[in-house]
Amino acid sequence: MRSLIISCIITLAIALGWYFIYISVEDNTSEFIDNLSDLSKTIEDRQWESANSEFEDIKERWDNIKSSWIIILNHHEIDNIDLAMVKASQYIKSQNQELSLVEIKTLTTLFNIVKDNESLTLSNIL
Repeated sequence: MRSLIISCIITLAIALGWYFIYISVEDNTSEFIDNLSDLSKTIEDRQWESANSEFEDIKERWDNIKSSWIIILNHHEIDNIDLAMVKASQYIKSQNQELSLVEIKTLTTLFNIVKDNESLTLSNIL
């Protein structure tokens, strides 16, 4: 009976931990996606100084969150986001509207992939 109780407590702790990680990743990815959408509009309007400032804020936030995500996420996903960040930064600095928008869309897709991979779905549990 004692081992059953310990097993239930461990299972509950794992489930709660996964839930809190999911909530954190969900909130952060949603915020990144919203910020990238705003950045796309700024780039479409060719407001390059504002776009560069917005992107630097996004990149700084990413650098802060990345250190905690390394523990819980697949490193391949983090590497892909890092590469897309570098490309987007260079395209924005060179004021290349088309490539900037493409790379911002890539970043949005990568954050959606992270959100989907960490979601509480039956396919992720099995």
